[in-house]
Amino acid sequence: NPLILCDNYLFRCNKTTARKKYWMCTEKGCSVYVHTTLNKELICLNGVHNHLSSPEQLEAKLLRDKMKERILTETISITKIYDEEIVKAKLSKAAAAILPTVIEYRSNMSKARRKITPVIPSTVMFEIPELYQQTLSNERFLTIDLFLKRGQDRILVFASDQQLELLFESDTIFMDGTFDTSPANFKQVYLIHVHKFGQGLPVAFCLLPNKRGKTYTALMEQLKEQANIMGKQFNPKRIVTDYEPGLMPILEQEFPKALHSGCMFHFNQAIHRKITALGLSNDYLHNESIRDQCRQLMALSLMPINEVENQFIRLQTIMSTSLGDLLLYFKHQWMYGVVPIEMWNFHNVDHRTNNTSEGKNTLLFHFVSNHNRELFVYFSL
Repeated sequence: NPLILCDNYLFRCNKTTARKKYWMCTEKGCSVYVHTTLNKELICLNGVHNHLSSPEQLEAKLLRDKMKERILTETISITKIYDEEIVKAKLSKAAAAILPTVIEYRSNMSKARRKITPVIPSTVMFEIPELYQQTLSNERFLTIDLFLKRGQDRILVFASDQQLELLFESDTIFMDGTFDTSPANFKQVYLIHVHKFGQGLPVAFCLLPNKRGKTYTALMEQLKEQANIMGKQFNPKRIVTDYEPGLMPILEQEFPKALHSGCMFHFNQAIHRKITALGLSNDYLHNESIRDQCRQLMALSLMPINEVENQFIRLQTIMSTSLGDLLLYFKHQWMYGVVPIEMWNFHNVDHRTNNTSEGKNTLLFHFVSNHNRELFVYFSL
């Protein structure tokens, strides 16, 4: 039940009528009561307390009120608000002892927050409340809201104007998508980062309906349009991504003068996955010679680009016959096939990975559990 503070004593709501609220002292056996308006303005106080006030309860009450106000008006996680307010409050030991744990408090306040959170939509046809369209400082955050088809295939991009300025002013951008944490009605969470102030900074959070070329085209065209509106150009000199086949030709089409390079992490990861798929994991783990040969194959990405082909030919002559299928895969996927050597060669390259974006996606995966992939959870991250 709700609590109020009156003359340094706590009162719990006992009854509510059309005009009044009736409150009883929280101390068991104390008959003092208070009448207030529905807005909690004091009407009368009756009786004399048969006990002293409890300073620690007042401390805890004031802290809980601060937490509740933030939880119901902000979109930050309840755990983070709890931790921040606990640090700022500097509670006495007695008050800290009676305060609910973060798990207990989160359970109760999650229910309160859910009451004011919009119903989770079952389709992409939904209105985004103003609260989720703005930053905590009430500035624009929902930058792009586009339907590729009537009533389906919706693209949402969240970025503040300051983030967009960083994006449009950066010569190098990093992009990475994940399918593991996408909310209902969307297939992919796509993040764009830039390198600024000595660190990777997220500048756009995108929810995409699929990984088709026309979706990536629409995303890039919309970002270019935003740049024009802001009097800038979206024309990076270098783009670092994974090896998503639907994306690579679109970037070449949209940014023909940009250097499009892949990510060494994703390159090595792809080869490791193929090793596993071919049933070579046990040999890789326990046979040092096999492991060394596989690593030599991956190390081709660090060779001067004019030496890569000769070194690959050399490896074909010395590698174990059990690695024949792996060599065939490498030949058709990386050497002479789908991905050009220029995209996976990292010799003399400053930024070899898009791990800034990958890291953010990993954090997102840990934060958004499989049973809690609700759309408005993303808006409040």
